[in-house]
Amino acid sequence: MGPVITLYDITNTTVVTTWDVGVVQAQIPSASLTINIWNNKGQSAAVSDLKECNITVLDSSGDTANDDVARDKWIQINEPSVDGNTTTWTQIGGSTTKDIKANSGVSGNTISGVANDGNIISSPSNVCTVNFRVVAPINSTPGNKTFKIRLIGYYT
Repeated sequence: MGPVITLYDITNTTVVTTWDVGVVQAQIPSASLTINIWNNKGQSAAVSDLKECNITVLDSSGDTANDDVARDKWIQINEPSVDGNTTTWTQIGGSTTKDIKANSGVSGNTISGVANDGNIISSPSNVCTVNFRVVAPINSTPGNKTFKIRLIGYYT
């Protein structure tokens, strides 16, 4: 069976499907959003690992360069398991991606699908914790913006 990917908030109890960033001021980072990307959360049977994982931002139609949020890389990501800290931020958008991996316990850019108890501490190979924020450039166009965050990977 293929990977079973779900996104949970920082409390690990609520599934995240949208992100209301609120008002963003140019060149001032927004509040961050912490997401736990799970493969097979809390399941007793294993599924496939998600391999060569990376993440990017697309515009609302799924394109890579039409809207300024994706094209100009307004979204920044921090991944403690890759960055080694919570202060390093990388711009993503369009063809600019960031490799991600499980919090620990696996090699390469993989999120394991092994059976687990759904607890971040005891199942670190099944979850990848990432932080997102928005930093709009000084010349950004004001108004409501919609975008998609895309997780990319494969399984065998």
